[in-house]
Amino acid sequence: MKRALRLGLAAVLIGGMTGLFSLGSTAGSAAPVCVPSAAMHYGPHPGVTIVQTSFEDGTLDNFVPATAGTGSVTLSSDQHRSGGCSAHLHVTADAGSLAKMSSAALPPGSKEVYADGWFKVATAGLFHNDVPYFRFFNGPVRVMDVLRDNIDGQMWLRIAAPDDTFTYTRLGRVAGLGAWHHLELHAVAGGPASTIDVRFDDQLLYSSSTVNTSARALTGVQVGAEHARQMGDTYLDDVSITAS
Repeated sequence: MKRALRLGLAAVLIGGMTGLFSLGSTAGSAAPVCVPSAAMHYGPHPGVTIVQTSFEDGTLDNFVPATAGTGSVTLSSDQHRSGGCSAHLHVTADAGSLAKMSSAALPPGSKEVYADGWFKVATAGLFHNDVPYFRFFNGPVRVMDVLRDNIDGQMWLRIAAPDDTFTYTRLGRVAGLGAWHHLELHAVAGGPASTIDVRFDDQLLYSSSTVNTSARALTGVQVGAEHARQMGDTYLDDVSITAS
């Protein structure tokens, strides 16, 4: 796992690195078969709904995809937690390969954010890297994220301190390959008294209201990495993001 990553750029701004996104499957494969009538129950998280989707309408709803090189973001019916479709992020070890999805911008001044969704990592990346799940941003600064270590599958919480260093907390759970896992990341941006809660497979693994960050607001939520060659195949389904 990389232990010294630079802070990422803002979620939807990657300039000339942004590639062409295609709703559907890759060339030569069947189009995804979604189930618009499929109903999904979402947790009663407070705030304004930014994203609430199981991808059954055949779109990414309020997610903005960005790709480069051999990376891709597609709708897939090969894997799905409910209904018939999920979102699929594919990144290779090739130079410049990138795939991520960013939420629509959060309301100005948002302090409290819930990101709730189901993930399946079908293919792990390189041993010296990780597979990121939800990432919270304040402008260009990645404030926190939850990730899966490619070496042993362990889950970690990574938090950016005001001095631009990272702290890592091992969450004590292994995310097995090829299995759906439920992740909820909740944060209240409060500078040196920020709150962070992490639930994985409906178990509370981390909770603190004294986390020291530079963020007093949150502006966006991202799935996947904003830097290239973060190899892996990740499926995402039944997602809810709220902010207040």
